[in-house]
Amino acid sequence: MRQNNFDFLRFFFALVVAARHINVLAGINIFDFIAPLPSIAVFFCISGFLTPASYIKSASIKEFYKKRARRILPPYLLVVFSCAIFLSVISEYSLREYFINPHFFKYLFANLTFLNFLEPSLPGVFNGDTFFNSAVNGSLWTLKVEVGFYIVLPILLYFAFKIKRKYLLLLIIYVLSILYRYILIDLSAQPGLEMLRPFAHQLPGFMSFFACGIAFYFYFDFFVKHKNWFFWIGFVLFVLEKIVGWGLIFTPFALASMVFAFAYSFKGKKLNNFGKYGDPSYGIFLYHYPIIQLAIYFGFFEHYNNYLVSGAILLLVIVLGFLSFHSYEKKFSKR
Repeated sequence: MRQNNFDFLRFFFALVVAARHINVLAGINIFDFIAPLPSIAVFFCISGFLTPASYIKSASIKEFYKKRARRILPPYLLVVFSCAIFLSVISEYSLREYFINPHFFKYLFANLTFLNFLEPSLPGVFNGDTFFNSAVNGSLWTLKVEVGFYIVLPILLYFAFKIKRKYLLLLIIYVLSILYRYILIDLSAQPGLEMLRPFAHQLPGFMSFFACGIAFYFYFDFFVKHKNWFFWIGFVLFVLEKIVGWGLIFTPFALASMVFAFAYSFKGKKLNNFGKYGDPSYGIFLYHYPIIQLAIYFGFFEHYNNYLVSGAILLLVIVLGFLSFHSYEKKFSKR
């Protein structure tokens, strides 16, 4: 179970997320070729697989939460406070007006409590005409989902260990998650109920991805034995659902099947040792959004070649990801 390609997968899909945000925020189509690839959901599948092992190996629930906090909080707090402080120099407000503005404190409160959607913007900074263009770091919403999963995991595993047929519990969670998402999306399409749509993107709507990861953890031996079958079944379902337009009914299972089949292939290859250089994926995920916003603010996409600017941004976030891991994140993880 230890020899896998998860470090490479996290790195690769963190770059996919960054590339997609370059397309969306800068309004360009350089990375349209990656449109069929999944992104955020991959991290939920991987987390559903790896986190139960961390919990089971922990001496107590308290130790488990300490380990999760040491991994997530230091770089998260760094990016939240750094943006809040240093982006003041490009605000439309004076420094005094900026730091006493109620939206500044609302931003800190919302982001420090993983409720980024309540106030994603800083006063006078990145005044775009959409949520994404005005947000300081639109990627942070996913951390709320991840933290929510950590909270419910001990309860979920408690019941899972109480029953023999664990797959039934996970299947129920999968189905309920799909129903939750579709019911809220349908309701939000009705006049006056538009405010319900953001709730479709909360933890219950993504539990299907986590449940698949947990299922592969519990039935690991069976999965590895038939991983090639899982990959091709997942591939067919993923493509079919994209063509037919069913939405996300089979996508969580299909995506998890492909990801884990890839993760446990290529034994003895360089991909298995990718993590020996460090894990920059979390840093890439956290830092890329405000860097893209700054590039747009300073007009880099308007005055320079978009391919060069995009490549420079991706290279910069990779470097920052490695620096963050080796000089900052690793210190807390060792404690």
